[in-house]
Amino acid sequence: MEVVKEKSDISKLVENQIYGDIELKNAQIEWKGTGNVLYCVGKIQLENCKLRFTGNHSLIYFDENLYPFSIDIRVGNDSVFYLGKDCYLNKTSHMYATERKNILIGNQCLLSFECYFRTADPHLIYDTKTKQRLNFSKSILIGDHVWIGQNALLLKNTVIGSGAIIGGHSVVSGKKISSNTIYAGNPIKKIRSHVFYGKHMSTHDFDLEQEHNSEILDIDDYCYEQDKYTVDFVQIDKQLQQFHTVFEKIDYIQKELTNYQYKNRFFID
Repeated sequence: MEVVKEKSDISKLVENQIYGDIELKNAQIEWKGTGNVLYCVGKIQLENCKLRFTGNHSLIYFDENLYPFSIDIRVGNDSVFYLGKDCYLNKTSHMYATERKNILIGNQCLLSFECYFRTADPHLIYDTKTKQRLNFSKSILIGDHVWIGQNALLLKNTVIGSGAIIGGHSVVSGKKISSNTIYAGNPIKKIRSHVFYGKHMSTHDFDLEQEHNSEILDIDDYCYEQDKYTVDFVQIDKQLQQFHTVFEKIDYIQKELTNYQYKNRFFID
């Protein structure tokens, strides 16, 4: 097993690779397999977190971010975890992209405390009559500027459009969530449509003037609609699963995610 706890450990890697600039503060990266890549755009700050590659030929890709990450990530064989630009993760979130499936998260997303994402169940369930497996793993896809509330659990085959909000302690499984909606509960249900949230800011310490000034936010920055730049997020995920090498996946991510920065790219009706 290869382990990186300090920058000086990176030069000792033989079977796996790190690309880009990372800063480690009480953080650890582990590789049990070979041919895996941690790819960083810009300087990535990892604080109080653990990244685990438990299989072969998998990818963790961090786009450039202003904020440090406190995150627990596990990727299995041939899986991808992608985090877009300037996402804010509040305390530790737990991400498990396994059984050759992916977790893709867009730009400017906000994750509250202790969120869990899982592409696999992971224990197998079979039909008593046919003996066929029932619970196949599937990817999780999150658009841009999505807010995930505290202790939310996102399970396989969840697709969330840009601008959506998921309430705290919600369970989302196999759902397609429309852009600019609020969903919450267990089982999850729609609470409201035609909503957006502002930039990463907290109301906890607002004074009276700040509270008054927050009553109206007259912008359209986070109001999404379908246009000629909207893409099929599910098809991007399917294409990623067709590639045989990590570097093919990196090239595809750079083209279809990192460099494709149109506002309405991940709108979902």
